[in-house]
Amino acid sequence: MITIENLNINLPNFSLDNINLQIDEGDFFTLLGPTGSGKSVLLETIAGLIPVSSGSIKINQNDVTRTVPEKRGLSIVYQDYALFPHLSVKDNITFGARYKNIGPVKADKKALELAEMLNISHLLDRTPRNLSGGEKQRASIARALLVDPAVLLLDEPLSALDPSFRQEVQDLLKSIHRETGITFVMVTHDFDEALYLATNGAIIQNGKLIRKGLIRDIFNTPGSEFVANFVGMTNIYKCSPENGCVRLGGMLLQCEKQISNEKCHIAFRPEEIILGNELNEQESPNTFEAIIKAITIGGFHARVALDYAGIEINTLVPRKLILNEALETGAKIKVAIPPQSIHLF
Repeated sequence: MITIENLNINLPNFSLDNINLQIDEGDFFTLLGPTGSGKSVLLETIAGLIPVSSGSIKINQNDVTRTVPEKRGLSIVYQDYALFPHLSVKDNITFGARYKNIGPVKADKKALELAEMLNISHLLDRTPRNLSGGEKQRASIARALLVDPAVLLLDEPLSALDPSFRQEVQDLLKSIHRETGITFVMVTHDFDEALYLATNGAIIQNGKLIRKGLIRDIFNTPGSEFVANFVGMTNIYKCSPENGCVRLGGMLLQCEKQISNEKCHIAFRPEEIILGNELNEQESPNTFEAIIKAITIGGFHARVALDYAGIEINTLVPRKLILNEALETGAKIKVAIPPQSIHLF
């Protein structure tokens, strides 16, 4: 268990302010937030690489606030791998053994076991310059695991990988977490990555922790305009409750949860909006007609901007829908917003 209480960090031109956070033993926890928000600063503070101005950090009830990094019982994996270019993969993996009083024989045995588990046994005699990005990250993870850490810290471990390797290493991390029971704390910018790997998480904004909880709740019930926008709910509007619904312009929208405030915000994700032939009006409340303002095709999906009585609504649909329905700007289209997709705060 990691317990952070009233933590403050003061650096030139940046600070972490009064961070309070508890991460359960064996959890896969992710830190999210915009670039420069303080995610990596918090991770490196847990690791002992940045000094604490005030507050405390405990790992398994042991206060490690002033403890040197190598005595904290954790390992860290960076996005750039941080492998020593002049050492072999095997020597990179066993490098930390000397600081943990792990003898050479035991270190070599553990390195071989980890290399087998991570499918890099055939690479042990190579140097990092002869490895792919995915292979380098596997070697970096093996080095971190060799010292049997209670906590594994991951600073954007997949961001430098090609898409073809990224899913492979995601699956690997998920498997390692399941098999070892180690507490994982990961910094990431990738929402799919966070949702696939993490159980719990927190969002940091400008050095302040503004949201924490189950990762699915953070994405599905954001609780504030900033969090809603950050997690991709690009449709955010002011609205007002009315007769068990909410009024957005000229529409009364049904939703699963109500709010008592006279004024509130409504938010919904662009990919959860139903368009055109996908729409069964008999089964879809919150149905209305809008005008297509713009269509932007990219990759496998297309962004369709709609206009409803002066309100712009952004949708994200499969590319084939644009082709199959021959959608074009200026055309009218039926639209529905499922009640379960509407979030109020």
